[in-house]
Amino acid sequence: MSTLGWVDKGSLWVTSVEERSPRTVVLSDANYLSVFAGEKDHFAVVHHWDGGRLEISAHAYSNPQAVISRLSLREAISGFQSRVEILREGDLRVWDDLPGAFTGYVFGEYRLILTRHPGEEDVQTLSWFDDSYDKAYQGIVGVAEVPDSSLLIIAIQRDSHPILYDPESRKAVRKLNLADRGGNPAFQFRAAAHEFWTADYDAIVKLDGSTLEVKSIQTVQVAHQGTRQFIGNFCFNPRQDLCFIARPFSGDAVILDANSMTEISRIMLGRQPLDIAVLTDRKLVARDWKTGDFLFHKLEA
Repeated sequence: MSTLGWVDKGSLWVTSVEERSPRTVVLSDANYLSVFAGEKDHFAVVHHWDGGRLEISAHAYSNPQAVISRLSLREAISGFQSRVEILREGDLRVWDDLPGAFTGYVFGEYRLILTRHPGEEDVQTLSWFDDSYDKAYQGIVGVAEVPDSSLLIIAIQRDSHPILYDPESRKAVRKLNLADRGGNPAFQFRAAAHEFWTADYDAIVKLDGSTLEVKSIQTVQVAHQGTRQFIGNFCFNPRQDLCFIARPFSGDAVILDANSMTEISRIMLGRQPLDIAVLTDRKLVARDWKTGDFLFHKLEA
């Protein structure tokens, strides 16, 4: 399941081992969507408009078009942007199977939305995200939950220092250090080794899941001297011993050994692969950066 906002807008791109070709599932008239995996059969979608509206919907992979539950942000008092609450609809039990924190821009602020424990603190603004950031150039681009903790990692656009944040005290605990490449970090938790992985522009960074200190950095995309080129998205195989990284400027995917972070091989996909996934039938699927077109390669056994 994928969504490239400039191509898909409020739709999902869906494929599976049972389907001969991808299909499009229209969810809303949003400007773009963000998709987040949950447990069991569930996933969540954040619907982003132009700042005047924000919704999060819960779905099942087996029937992605149906909405199980919806959370809609609204101003508690019209015109008072600091007072925002969540209107909750549908079967709210599904949120126990989904991430507990999301981010989005609405009513003039970037906001943190906490979904599992309704109350006064379920929509928060981030006081540390102040004028020390270039807000015309930078925004909040995502959040990751730290296992066995209430802490969150909040990523900032074009910034290699995400914030470790405590939503209970509403304070920034500390800045984390990545590879100083000024990328747009998107964190994935590798449970098999209790690690966080993220891209930092042209590099992959591995962090200890407990200390959040950097364990290893691997530059994945090498460019001509004096220039840099970003990498695409990355994913793990089901055993989490291999990492597949899309490289839009090289037309391929790099495979790393997830333990040593050494390169094992490269797979030519053609075009400019940006989004990437490995299916259980050992098919590597990807999408072209500009068009969203379907790219694939059958992996050897």
